[in-house]
Amino acid sequence: MEAIVFLNVDIGSEDNVMERLVSIPEVKAVYFVYGPYDIIVKIDAEDIEKIRNIVREKIRKIEGIRSTTTLIVAKSYTKRSPPYA
Repeated sequence: MEAIVFLNVDIGSEDNVMERLVSIPEVKAVYFVYGPYDIIVKIDAEDIEKIRNIVREKIRKIEGIRSTTTLIVAKSYTKRSPPYA
């Protein structure tokens, strides 16, 4: 089961938050983005209860995170990207 978590973080804490996030085993990708959110996190876990625990007990407790919004992935497709020239 996958989830996407959108984070708003304190200004200047982005690098520290991202380093902490990648140390969580269930976190598969972390993206620094521009827009209404600061960081996007992709989580892969066995079930929704595990995702809830990861968000509540690991992600939300990282210093510098102000808020989270979690989306549970209902269905996904993947595509191989061609290499960039």
